Amino acid sequence: MKCVPKIIAWEVTRRCRLNCRHCRGAASDRDYAGEFSTAECFKTVEALVRAAGKPLLILTGGEPLMRDDFHEIATYATACGCRVVLATCGYLLTPQKVDQLQSCGIMAVSTSLDSASAALHDGFRGVPGAYQQTLRGLACLKKAGIPFQINTTVSKLNVHELPQILEKAITMGAATMDFFFLVPTGRGETMADMALAPEARDKTLQWIAEQERNAPLRVKTTCAPLYQRFRLPDLDGHASAPFRGCMGGRGFVFISHTGKLQPCGFLELPCGDLRSSNFDFEYLYETSGVFRKMRARNPYDECPAREFAAGNMQTLKT
Repeated sequence: MKCVPKIIAWEVTRRCRLNCRHCRGAASDRDYAGEFSTAECFKTVEALVRAAGKPLLILTGGEPLMRDDFHEIATYATACGCRVVLATCGYLLTPQKVDQLQSCGIMAVSTSLDSASAALHDGFRGVPGAYQQTLRGLACLKKAGIPFQINTTVSKLNVHELPQILEKAITMGAATMDFFFLVPTGRGETMADMALAPEARDKTLQWIAEQERNAPLRVKTTCAPLYQRFRLPDLDGHASAPFRGCMGGRGFVFISHTGKLQPCGFLELPCGDLRSSNFDFEYLYETSGVFRKMRARNPYDECPAREFAAGNMQTLKT
């Protein structure tokens, strides 16, 4: 059965004005060699549509709004049938920019809020004023009627104020609250010691599960594979929606700022190059050895040790 990608996160640029402590790409405000031209971005969109029909396309970065041609790319992707959403740091959201997002068909926006206070958020994001600018941006989205999701990177720095952050998300009118658990990669390697210890992590996941059941908005986690163990039935006794864990190569793919396919943004494991394959996304997605192994229900079926053991068993029988 053919595996069709349903969700594609595309890092259209790695450039960003912020200097976030946890940034997987160690992004900064500078030019990055090898980023796609507008024409190459259009080719990428066409390739995605050929492979996936009408995928959910997450335009991310870096800060995607720093591309001068972002409006053109998003408009083209929408016109081609993609369901386009934006992942932004929120720093550049203004009433004018939000109007542009509406005009190019952006269906939803996610942005980050890592504290309920300006001091901690700005310290984490590395730029004074980031907190207030993000709140202003969220207010613009709410006024425009664009659904938005708030992302929070959970660490020892802010675990104590997760209830306040969730309350802020509810007050601001967020549709979804996503708790990202710290992955110490990129610039985040320098704060690996800020990841929650097992006992604190489990306590936090238990609290999140309770919020998923009771909060007046959708609550979810990212990079927390243990979460399923803590999820609760809903008020009618029904089990929560299935928790699939990592979708890398199994309906999800990440495209880097230079066109490399990866299982996700946190794992810089090359699975094909759009430029060198003449933008044949479908071929790369279907034939990548990494993706094929991730899609295997039982990877041990192709394990040499299994074949060796099976051969020995046959010898014993004869």
